[in-house]
Amino acid sequence: MNAARLPRRWLPWVVHLGALFSISTEGIIGLVVPLWGVHQGLGAQQIGVLVALGSLGPLVLGPAAGGLCDHFGDRRVMLATALGVLLTALAYPLAGTFLLACAVQLLGGLFRGTSWVATQSYAVRFARSAERQRFLGRFSFFGSIGMLAAPLLAGWLVETSGLTAGFLSMAAWGAALWVIGWLLPAQPMNSGAGNRTLWRITIDAYRETLPTLLRPAIALIMGFTLLRLSAAAINASFYPVYLDAIDYSALMIGALLAVINATVSLGSLAAARLSDAVGTARLLWLSIALSVVSIALVPVFESPVMLVSLSALHGFGLGLSLPTLLSEIGRHTVPQERGLVIGLRMLFNRAGYMLVPVVLGLLTAQAGLTAAFLVTGGVLLASLAVTGLFMGALAPPRD
Repeated sequence: MNAARLPRRWLPWVVHLGALFSISTEGIIGLVVPLWGVHQGLGAQQIGVLVALGSLGPLVLGPAAGGLCDHFGDRRVMLATALGVLLTALAYPLAGTFLLACAVQLLGGLFRGTSWVATQSYAVRFARSAERQRFLGRFSFFGSIGMLAAPLLAGWLVETSGLTAGFLSMAAWGAALWVIGWLLPAQPMNSGAGNRTLWRITIDAYRETLPTLLRPAIALIMGFTLLRLSAAAINASFYPVYLDAIDYSALMIGALLAVINATVSLGSLAAARLSDAVGTARLLWLSIALSVVSIALVPVFESPVMLVSLSALHGFGLGLSLPTLLSEIGRHTVPQERGLVIGLRMLFNRAGYMLVPVVLGLLTAQAGLTAAFLVTGGVLLASLAVTGLFMGALAPPRD
């Protein structure tokens, strides 16, 4: 079917499916890479470095990814990066050494991160301003459904067929994202972009994006982004390691990760209503605090009931914050810069994703998992308290 012939009434659902197949590749990697490290006999610090390397490319090139979306169009970037996700997923099982795995993780993280930037950018541009919060809530809901299905599928495949099958599931996700990109119509590119080299796009992206941090609303959004993803990085790195240490099977670990993402779905759907009730800034603060506290307390317990409860609270907090953050980006930017600002958001995302696993690895090696989780959670809560002094920057929004 030609993408241009898709009836418009179908397009919102295709956009939502893009979220399902894009962000959920991180759910698969968050399960199989730490388990790969454990089965290879890697130490806690090596596992932390390996997980963190997946965030290095997006951290360094986040604004450039947004610049590519503004220059070439979100759809083209989706197609190219989906293919990259597929190919790097196939390369993981061939990386028999720590250094090779680091190289694949570095490249794969760049493709996964950029595909998510392109998918978000397409959604924010596609959504009408009057219904942006609810549209992005549904978009986030579909993403969390993917994050629910992906760990379950990967956990089941690892349990029944080995780690290679888990990596193959991510390759299938990349192929599905390519199909989604092919189905979507192209959106207008930045009319003033001209013909520029990749190097020029990268330089211009930083030159145009970094000054937006001088705008109080954008700076606050990025601060919330950093703290939100720092909390999420805990469940994407040493949460499976802790569960493995207390003898949970790969399938059970996948099920607990699925609990997190099931409640992310609920939080995504509830975000618009709760934002209307308590206000955007307050909802962001409370939801991120909930996600930090609940994941930091995980190593205090071994009971399945408590682990399920804490995982559910963590996921609900994450679900509340994502559509609200994306909606605020839409409100405080103009269309020509949204790809760049979403790319900047990825930079802050990956800063948390890269820093936290390394810190957790070092703390775990020195003081054990429980102390590492509690200290990291305390630092994040202290940082969140500082953001509370500046929440007024999100009002009044500009559309």
